[in-house]
Amino acid sequence: MRLKLVLISAVIAAVVGAGSAIAIILSVFSSLRPITTPGLLVLSTYLLPILATLLASIFVYRHTARRRRIQAVLTAIITLVLTIMLFLLASILTARRQPVHPLPSPVAKSLTKALGVSPGIFSESIQPNLWLDRS
Repeated sequence: MRLKLVLISAVIAAVVGAGSAIAIILSVFSSLRPITTPGLLVLSTYLLPILATLLASIFVYRHTARRRRIQAVLTAIITLVLTIMLFLLASILTARRQPVHPLPSPVAKSLTKALGVSPGIFSESIQPNLWLDRS
């Protein structure tokens, strides 16, 4: 079994497939709103890792003499696992550190006046957040 060929082709396919999809997502879609509503462009970005996995498996299948199917399937499995790990790593690295709190709406302000309730239950800016200030 040619494990070097399997591992090198799997790593290259995962980096090329997932890297190109991640680069397209981060450069074309500056906002994540289009990704939440799937369209043809979003689905086509995920075809790149599948295509890279398929090409790597075919490459390994064509360049080995024995146990071709096992090595091609092993290449596909390793590539898919590495691709998923790269997608998770990219989502962790590009995530927001601080949550974005929405501003209080005019409806919430009118409710506080109508009900005579303290405005602290509708907006974070009135009450300090005691969970974050643990110094």
